[in-house]
Amino acid sequence: MEFMKKVEEISKKVGKTASDTYNTVADKSGKIIEETKLKISINDKETDIEEIFVAIGKTVYEMYKDGEDVGKVFTKEAKKVDKIRAEIDEMNKKVLYNKGLRTCSSCKEVISLDSEYCSVCGEKQKAFKIKEEKKEIKKIEEKKELKEQVCPQCGVIADGKAKFCNKCGYNFSK
Repeated sequence: MEFMKKVEEISKKVGKTASDTYNTVADKSGKIIEETKLKISINDKETDIEEIFVAIGKTVYEMYKDGEDVGKVFTKEAKKVDKIRAEIDEMNKKVLYNKGLRTCSSCKEVISLDSEYCSVCGEKQKAFKIKEEKKEIKKIEEKKELKEQVCPQCGVIADGKAKFCNKCGYNFSK
């Protein structure tokens, strides 16, 4: 009998220890889950604030674009946006150019690079030019002894010493 009492006491101690351990783990897990939920909520609120800032910025930029006075600071920042957008537009032109395409000067539809008229709106197309970066111009000037060169305007391969394209008249020395 004495043996059974000892087993019972040990079982109670093990049970209490297991129960205490479970409660401690559950408490810590609950705190970790709560902390994670709070961090997610904080992040969501910070995202809400960023979206408000973006909306304010877009509103100021739209006002600037419409010719409204937005102050010197905002005008300066809006001009930075204009410059970046122009750079993006030029990069998009180069991407299309490399595919033998361009956009219509009137309806902005993508058309063949050699199209004289837009197949969508019928508008006569102006000569197509790509702005060259200053670094690219320097590289071209450094490589004047090239055997051949490709006209960036019409794509014709010309003699490396040619100053002008024999098809479109592009000035290679620009």
